[in-house]
Amino acid sequence: MRRLTILGLILTLAAGLFAGQASAATYETKVLYGVNLRSAPSTSASIYRMLSKGESIHVIQKVNDYWLKVQTKDGKIGYISASSKYTDYIGGSAGSGTKAATGSAIVATAKSYLGKFTYKYGAEPWNTNYKYSDCSAFVQLVFNRHHGFKLPRTSAAQAKQGKFVSKSSLKPGDLVFFDTNGNGSVNHVGIYIGGGDFIHCSPANKVGINTLNSGYWKTKYKTARRVL
Repeated sequence: MRRLTILGLILTLAAGLFAGQASAATYETKVLYGVNLRSAPSTSASIYRMLSKGESIHVIQKVNDYWLKVQTKDGKIGYISASSKYTDYIGGSAGSGTKAATGSAIVATAKSYLGKFTYKYGAEPWNTNYKYSDCSAFVQLVFNRHHGFKLPRTSAAQAKQGKFVSKSSLKPGDLVFFDTNGNGSVNHVGIYIGGGDFIHCSPANKVGINTLNSGYWKTKYKTARRVL
């Protein structure tokens, strides 16, 4: 009888500890697209259930570039795809912390979206099934969702981040800004990729590459900021 009492006490304490841990978690991440919650970080692992769009979850750990370890509000712990298609998670590299971003890494991520997203003012890829974007949402996608930055939403606000850099001193990963309305205000943004070129989302060519040194974009260039 005494052994059963002690065992019951241990189980009660363990349950209380788990409940405390579950309640202490902050469910800071939103599911953007239905995704399977699995028992292990593998597509062959068993599926607990599908997490629904709009559900809030807590990311315990980024296991690697492909998997997140998460906890649901009912305390269930499992693994989901780390693709930015499925959640708004903007955390860091495998393990914990923020992924150190280099200019070359930023450029490589940006180039992976070449030809994607029909331009639509005010649109965000993660809210449009990755069909539409505007210029500043594309920058947010690259910096925030892939590399753990917290850049603001609009190009005008992004132009106040980091530090000023002259056009002659641009490095890959710098943000370049434009005044396409001719009123002196920033209203377009892209990412410098080197060689006088930048990548951006625009009405003319979806996500594409243009030059700063001639033509339309040379005449509209306004300023640049270094945020890395």
